[in-house]
Amino acid sequence: MTAGGEDLLILEERVKKLEDKVFGPLPKDAECPEVVSTLASLGSQLGSALGTRDRMMMVMKRLDELERYLDPSYGESLELSDTVKLDLVLAHEEQLRNQHQQLNTMNSLKHILDSQHISDAASLGDELVQIANRHSHDEEAATQQSLQIKNMLDQYNSIINTLTETFIKMDEIVTKAEIAAIPKKAED
Repeated sequence: MTAGGEDLLILEERVKKLEDKVFGPLPKDAECPEVVSTLASLGSQLGSALGTRDRMMMVMKRLDELERYLDPSYGESLELSDTVKLDLVLAHEEQLRNQHQQLNTMNSLKHILDSQHISDAASLGDELVQIANRHSHDEEAATQQSLQIKNMLDQYNSIINTLTETFIKMDEIVTKAEIAAIPKKAED
C-alpha cells in the first residue's frame, strides 16, 4: 500500500474514533450520517469542481508554498545581511529615538503614577458621581433662572415701550394745548 493510502486509512480511523466520541452508541441515520462517507462525498465533489478550473488547480498545487509564505515565522527565518539590518534600523531611527525619549519620560514620572493620590482615585468614584449629579441639577436651575430673567426682561421692555408711547402722546397733547393757549394777536 502507498504512503497516501496509509495516510487515508489513518485519517479514516481517526474520524471513526471522533464519530464514536460524538455519537456514542447511537445509530447513524439520515439526521446524523457517518462522517467518513460525508467527508468522502464532499472531497469528491470538491475535486470534480476544482478539476475543471485551471487557475484553482494551480493555486492548489502551490498551496504548500502559500502556507509557508503566510506563516508568521517566515520573515524571521530569512537571513538578512548586516547592511540590510543596518538600513532597517536607520530607517526607523527617528521613531526609535522618540520611543526612547517617551520611555525615559515615563520612567521619570513613574513615581507620580505610583503616588497615593492616583491610587486613591478609584475610591473617589462615588464622590465624583455626586458632584456630577449636583452639577447637572445646578445647570438645570441656571437654565430655568435664565428663562425667568428673559421673561422678566421682555415684560420690562414691553412696559418701557408702553410708557414711551404714552409719554410721546402726552407730549403731543401738551404741545397742542400750549399752542392753543397762546393768545392770538389781535389784528388791527
